[in-house]
Amino acid sequence: MKKKKVALVFGITGNYVFALANTLIGLVRHNNKFWDDIIVYYDNMQIDDQNKLNKITSIKFQKFDEIKAIANISPIFLKKYSVATFYRFECFNLLKEYQYVIWNDVDILIQGDISELLEYGNKSGFAATLSTANAFVETNFNGLIPKYDMLRTCYNAGILVLSDKLENYEEMTKWCFNATTKYAEKLRWMDQGIINLLLQEYKIDVENIDIVKYCCHPTLIKEKECAKIIHAYGDRKFWNDIEYQEIYPEWLENDSNWEEICQKEAKNTKLPLVSCIMTAYKKNQFLKESINSILDQTYKNFEIIFVIEYSEDQSEIESQLLNFKDERIKIIKNASKLGLAKSLNIAMENAKGKYLARMDDDDISLPKRFKKQVEFLESHKEVGICGTAAQVFGKNTGIIEAETNPEKLKIITLTRTPFIHPTVMMRKEFMDKYNLKYDHNYFTEDYELWSRCINYFPISNLDEILLMYRSSNISLTSSGNNEEKIHASHIKVMNNQVRNYLNYEPTRDELEYIQGRKDIIKYCHNKEELLAEKSRFIEKLIKLNNEIKFYNISYFNEAFSNNIINNKKSSFLKKIIKFFLRPFYSRLRARIDADLEYRDYILNEKIDFNYKTLDDKIKNISSEK
Repeated sequence: MKKKKVALVFGITGNYVFALANTLIGLVRHNNKFWDDIIVYYDNMQIDDQNKLNKITSIKFQKFDEIKAIANISPIFLKKYSVATFYRFECFNLLKEYQYVIWNDVDILIQGDISELLEYGNKSGFAATLSTANAFVETNFNGLIPKYDMLRTCYNAGILVLSDKLENYEEMTKWCFNATTKYAEKLRWMDQGIINLLLQEYKIDVENIDIVKYCCHPTLIKEKECAKIIHAYGDRKFWNDIEYQEIYPEWLENDSNWEEICQKEAKNTKLPLVSCIMTAYKKNQFLKESINSILDQTYKNFEIIFVIEYSEDQSEIESQLLNFKDERIKIIKNASKLGLAKSLNIAMENAKGKYLARMDDDDISLPKRFKKQVEFLESHKEVGICGTAAQVFGKNTGIIEAETNPEKLKIITLTRTPFIHPTVMMRKEFMDKYNLKYDHNYFTEDYELWSRCINYFPISNLDEILLMYRSSNISLTSSGNNEEKIHASHIKVMNNQVRNYLNYEPTRDELEYIQGRKDIIKYCHNKEELLAEKSRFIEKLIKLNNEIKFYNISYFNEAFSNNIINNKKSSFLKKIIKFFLRPFYSRLRARIDADLEYRDYILNEKIDFNYKTLDDKIKNISSEK
């Protein structure tokens, strides 16, 4: 059979259809067709998404044979990675049908003609970009691999050009999967690590692709004009970074084109209704901004169920809502003061949507929030609740990241809330089926609700910033006597979980050891003794879960066993070092503690918080309260 000349290969999971679409739009815009086929490997993409992508250009979709490819790999290892990390291994097999195979990641912006990539791979049959920083092969592993040179400079796996001049390509896909099985426990960056071992195993003389022209990082502003491909490798992506979007407006243009395609297709498709449930007690200056962020959603099939709590401001809030003149806003006025939990339950009862989206009256939902959450829930029928990451702005700034793994979130819920409350979207069918409502007897009504939900269905998050969280909320929830009420409620929710899920009645102190809101022990006089007690309690929990198996045993042990190790008594040497260094760092430590004190109270519960500098544009989205 005569081979075709060129295959362009991409791979995604269902959540990144938009990124692939952006890449394809850029490809078609800047290139005359030099390829025979575009092949896309996927795991859970919907047929509707495939049809929409085919509106951009013709694509051959290839569902990844996960079971066959990873049959011998430990399930524990697989939970660390997306199945997409295996896709590029298939490129070697494709050389049986094509003379050239070009792989690209989809966190890229194609802004030029890339057909000159075919000039690579004509000698050894393998071309890639060489790391420019001090990145060696060993960086891809947690430990050294015998018989390989670990201090060789690492080749990146984000762009690969292969040709059938590569010797032994017929056996390389199988070799990659076997090597993954063999070195699974030490792999840190799986696909790149295995590719670099393969280069040594087969003694391949790699041809170096021009990294500036075809793998230019977005921060290289001076080089961007001559770059054909901008590759946003790292945590910052085009879709979650306003600075990148300002520097590279073409990414936003492509994204808008994709939205137009989606909207046209949506007219012919019945979309599920989303009911956005909101409440307000007192008037605030940010309500208009909050409502507009919902009305401006790219996903249009929604209603807003707005419950106005009884107060002297009730009529004024109603007037504000009526001024929008939008029939999708449904107003309910409480005849007496019911409180947040009961008001939210009223909104849920009156909602007609397939999905219930929470929103607060002073936060900002980003335009694609509903669209991305609906897409996720539509493709993950088993998941009952989907939250997102958020960006804090106003009085304080930062990013609240979000765990996505349902099993890990189940464990997180034991000690703290797994969600940023105003980001969640709930599957109404599940909430109704299991009679899951907010309980007004708890001051942390959201945390208490999630603690019951995990007993019935998986929960998840999108690790993408889809909400701007106004930090002034923090002072409202943690001021005055509220802090004591919040903490007592939090401990009560934890107690319910330990009792119901692990069949153990803990003491108040035991719960304080592991609660995720604030580090109480660091302020105690008998710290060492308390840490020892904490270790004993954690060992008890691990033993109970090993017997009952309510939580994933591997993740549970991983989450808590580190606490035991880290909480052992300090060695004599450590104490000596602390004694001499204390004068130098105590003042600095005090300043840092004071500066970050508010993080213990964010969203009623402490959430993993990574502090990053916000772009000035984000800081000015709205003034502080």
